[in-house]
Amino acid sequence: MVIENSSDLIRQWQAVVLADGQSAAEAELINGNALVISGGGIALFSKPGDCVNPLSGGLIRHASFPDHISPPVAPFIDRHRAGFVGLTGGLALLIGLNDLRMYASANDALRNRDMLLELSLAPN
Repeated sequence: MVIENSSDLIRQWQAVVLADGQSAAEAELINGNALVISGGGIALFSKPGDCVNPLSGGLIRHASFPDHISPPVAPFIDRHRAGFVGLTGGLALLIGLNDLRMYASANDALRNRDMLLELSLAPN
């Protein structure tokens, strides 16, 4: 019997519309939290669905994109594998067990060079 294991840190993702009308991508992480990527930044929520319900109180933390970069556009997530997430427009995320780091390209992410943004994934 072959057991299929995956090293993906994202279980699944879907396009969502936030309460303010913005389009976003909501990615469910293997720990049950939700990572939400929009044109304004990246946010960590307690669970999937919290980002579309302003009364959920599920926002853990948020980081805005730096002013000098072009933010990704819908559908936001281009590809993902293990802890790597390629965003539309070429940006790249590396998701670790404790944090998320954003780079200008997959090449920069691979070399851990010129990090643009960091977001802690630790619970409150």
